[in-house]
Amino acid sequence: MQQKQIERRSFLVSAAVNLIITLAGFRVWHSTGIQALFLDFAFSLIILFSTLAAAVISRISGRRTPAYPNGLYMLEPLYAVLKSLLTLLLLLGTLAKTARTAWDWFAHGAGAPLFTAPVLPYTLCMVALCFGLGFFNDRQNRRLHGMSPMLAAESQSNFLDGLQSLGVGLAIVGLMQIDIAGPLGFLHYTGDFFITLLLVCISIHEPLRVLRASFRELSGAATLQSDILDAVGQAIARHLPDVRRWEVYKVGTHLTVRILLPPEADGPGRAALLRARDAVARELSATYESITVYFTL
Repeated sequence: MQQKQIERRSFLVSAAVNLIITLAGFRVWHSTGIQALFLDFAFSLIILFSTLAAAVISRISGRRTPAYPNGLYMLEPLYAVLKSLLTLLLLLGTLAKTARTAWDWFAHGAGAPLFTAPVLPYTLCMVALCFGLGFFNDRQNRRLHGMSPMLAAESQSNFLDGLQSLGVGLAIVGLMQIDIAGPLGFLHYTGDFFITLLLVCISIHEPLRVLRASFRELSGAATLQSDILDAVGQAIARHLPDVRRWEVYKVGTHLTVRILLPPEADGPGRAALLRARDAVARELSATYESITVYFTL
């Protein structure tokens, strides 16, 4: 199966499962009013819509136009950048809202206790679905040799969503053991803030990491992925053993290999060099579906 077909099929499966997760999250948040569950629901909703967008991008990113002769692959890291920024805004916005609720309780004694009844069964189902989907998308990206930034972002989002559900569930179970009239009874009114703060601290690393990696691709930085560099290096060593300098640039699922030759190479041996270059491209295209290999002096 072609790489893009694998990618698109993964997004369709993800969209179906994320729809179930989102509807369940909305129902539980609506019945409890717990802001930490709103964060969980809103994050699931973002994943659902972004998965649908990713499926569309996966279909069109390989199209070549006069303006973009190598395709529209820059849409893939651009998608990951926008998704990461939206996730960061959601995390920080929800934290600010729950902080205001906690402040109202500590400063003015205003607030209502959390309603936690349906949370535990919801948590068990959501953790199973989110982590299962995360492992599925991670495995699909491994089939693509880790080339898809969209599947990587999708898998990390699934694990993050499951981690948030697990954190909410464990915190709520702990809260149910606390006497509302005891010394820790204030947590029944402010626990929403502390749960959200914990989730933000656990979750914020992933969108920052994806944002950094995707920005590197968009800005034209050379790739640092060791598996890609090893594969390219081995192919060049087999067909161009005298070459010592080369660079690899990754934009979405497209690779560009830039082989640097000394000035004296542009001479009688030109035809042999071109054949060797084509051999490198053929070998790498067996692993990476979209790849461009060229020489530069």
